[in-house]
Amino acid sequence: MIALPPAGTLYTVLLATLVVASIVWVVPLLLVRRTTWNPAVRATVLSIFHGPVVAFVLGVAGVEVDTLFWNANMGMLPTLLAPTAVLVIAELAVIWTVVGAAAFAVRRHVLSEQERSGRFLLYGIYLAGLLGVVVALLTSPEVPRLAGGIWAIVGFGAGLLVTYLAVHIVDVVAQRYFEALARGRPHLDTIYRFLRRALLGTIVLVGVAVSAYANFPTAAAGVTSLLLAAGFLSIVIGLAAQSTLSNLVAGAMVSLAQPFEIGDAVVFPYPNGDWCFVEDIRLTYTVLRTWDLRRLMVPNSMFQSNVVVNYTAVDPTMLVIVSLQISYESDVDRARAVMLDEARHHPAFRPLGNLPETHVMEYADNGVQLRLLAAAKDQPTAFQMEKDLLYTIRKRFSEIGVQLPYPTRRVILEQSKERRAGRSPRQDPAA
Repeated sequence: MIALPPAGTLYTVLLATLVVASIVWVVPLLLVRRTTWNPAVRATVLSIFHGPVVAFVLGVAGVEVDTLFWNANMGMLPTLLAPTAVLVIAELAVIWTVVGAAAFAVRRHVLSEQERSGRFLLYGIYLAGLLGVVVALLTSPEVPRLAGGIWAIVGFGAGLLVTYLAVHIVDVVAQRYFEALARGRPHLDTIYRFLRRALLGTIVLVGVAVSAYANFPTAAAGVTSLLLAAGFLSIVIGLAAQSTLSNLVAGAMVSLAQPFEIGDAVVFPYPNGDWCFVEDIRLTYTVLRTWDLRRLMVPNSMFQSNVVVNYTAVDPTMLVIVSLQISYESDVDRARAVMLDEARHHPAFRPLGNLPETHVMEYADNGVQLRLLAAAKDQPTAFQMEKDLLYTIRKRFSEIGVQLPYPTRRVILEQSKERRAGRSPRQDPAA
């Protein structure tokens, strides 16, 4: 049965903890109400006192109470409840609250004004918290045997963290540098994006490999020997990665050869010949945005075996084709003049050669087929211009009396021989 420590000492510790925790909790609330600080500063002050300070007070009280129980029950409590173990738990709780309060302050005061600098500061806070956890674990007498393994894990984690920070720094610098270059040479923006991502991917692979080999040399050597000896496994891995490697190579070819660039309007044959914009070209796939705002994630290898219609390459100018049919009784010349006038006065009209022009295409069953040819700056503009002209030309036709033919059908009813002879077909000849 667990023995209780002396009641007077236990009550003293609990009462002192309650008083100090109440003061730490209530006093900051009264302080921020009487000050003219902005809401962000008030929230930060409260997070500091209600987080790390309260956690420190409760941690000290927890260690004291655990020490009293441990001394009163020598050898009867599990090792997890030893004062040294509880002290490590309290230290980890304080470190966690300190990191949380500092990160909260950075998000409130720095990220809103300087996002990139704030993120670097935030990563530094997380790194400091990680180091604090490591120190708390390694200085505890409860984990002497795990020190070597923990240091290897910490070294590997630190290597990954350094790799992550290096990728972030290189990404920011490369993005600024390539954006500056792309302003003068916009046609090279696709190549710059691919090079930036290839550089970041290389840094990640090198960083992870160096961290693993430096901290786990025995395991790394074993993995290397296994890969060198397992020829069949290498073949299987090669076959499994064939599609990925094919997409990587195709992505590099697309970025360098540039059959299309980011922002181009294209028609990709899969699945239904969708008209799309090229939104992004990545290492293994390309993002296409359809006209109805869907995203097609197309593996880069598909561009090697499919024809892609590029409306933007060389010259984005597109023809606008408007076909209308008027009745035979309408004035063809007036109809053609109206169509030309509406095309010239459209805001998106672009002069090109002898355009706009109209043609009499054919004499159909219901009327005369007319066609208007005009030009617009690109495919989206041409699509909208065609719909506008269909509407405005129809209104002008109504004003000048040009009629659009209605569908008609001519039905010929053939009478029977009896009806033509004056006899009813139902009359019996023998009657």
